[in-house]
Amino acid sequence: MRFVILTQYYLPETGAPQNRLSDLARRFKQMGHNVIVLTAMPNYPQGQIFPNYRWKLWLIDEIDGIKVIHCWLFASKSRFIPFRLISFFSFVITSALIGIVALPQTDALLVESPPLFLGITAWWLAKIKRAALIFNVSDLYPESAIALGYLSNRKLQNLFFRFEAWCYRVADLIVGQTSGIVENIQQRFPNYPVYLLTNGVDISKFAVNGQHKKSQPIPQMGKSFVVGYAGVLGYAQKLECLLQAAELLQDHQQIRFVLYGDGPLRESLLNWATEHKLANVEFKGNFPHHEILEQMCYWHLGVVPLANTPLMAGALPSKMFEVMASGLPVLLSAPTGEASQLVTKAQAGMTVLPENPQAMAEAILHLANRPDICQQWGVNGREYVMTHYDRAKIAEDFATSVQQIINMR
Repeated sequence: MRFVILTQYYLPETGAPQNRLSDLARRFKQMGHNVIVLTAMPNYPQGQIFPNYRWKLWLIDEIDGIKVIHCWLFASKSRFIPFRLISFFSFVITSALIGIVALPQTDALLVESPPLFLGITAWWLAKIKRAALIFNVSDLYPESAIALGYLSNRKLQNLFFRFEAWCYRVADLIVGQTSGIVENIQQRFPNYPVYLLTNGVDISKFAVNGQHKKSQPIPQMGKSFVVGYAGVLGYAQKLECLLQAAELLQDHQQIRFVLYGDGPLRESLLNWATEHKLANVEFKGNFPHHEILEQMCYWHLGVVPLANTPLMAGALPSKMFEVMASGLPVLLSAPTGEASQLVTKAQAGMTVLPENPQAMAEAILHLANRPDICQQWGVNGREYVMTHYDRAKIAEDFATSVQQIINMR
């Protein structure tokens, strides 16, 4: 089939949607499908267009053998709502116009949300190109924006909820990233077709990494115990809690914290760590995804923190799968929900109360003293995701469902 992915976030950027969608594109191509990606000029998470892509209205690239069409947008990392809206809508407009010219007739078009507004472009291009429209919801919007304090105006909230409903109504298939997202949509829109497309791991990327991790003995007390985080340094992660836990553990010199990634809160987190003289914390910066996976081999515990909001109870962070696939125990700081249930079922780590530095510090200290538990939880987590969250099987099942949607039109 001829398959188009429309997303504001894609390679060469780093991040969860970029990794997930690029993996899906590669797998569809390997199955023999014709895949094209229509995306923005890379700018995330710095909020600045990457040097080689500046001063261009559009640019055609090839990444992993897949045609990628980059469109100009107004890049901004500001939390100020008007700037964010300008950034979103600039890509809505350029992708709609460039897509008409650059895209061939298409069988199916998958659009990534958020940003929710990209549903306008998706609907328009699906009509023009006679494609089935698949609306992929990786984060419920505007619910997530309201929960995190981005969107407090009631009139705007109602407007966004109505627009969300329109996006679902015009789609041939709605795809949710987690069971919580799927259940939320099904409860509010029981007559709309919804499909669960879970996150997962590329087993081939973790075979060597996992063995390398197993070959390194988990250190005994008195030696280095590395606590790692890799991902966006943003608002939903509440990483200030991790820094506060690090401050509580400063006297335990064997425990070190490493943070990989970038995002809107990087500078404020760096400043906080400097002000509090956290010698046990190191900000490593942004690295390509494959390099971060290699570095995870030298961790001893992976931290997955989330904000203390009801919405986060339905989150299932991709970084958690990667921690487990690397043979590491998980320390999950999140509301009780889908992620904590998975960690418990897999017997792959601990869950502590979200935004609670004391609880996090106590859990880290406990695990630093229990290499036997760390070892077993790492093995359990790895086996669980390899069995239940293999991206190859997930992509094959999804391709079958997409083909059925195309055949029904």
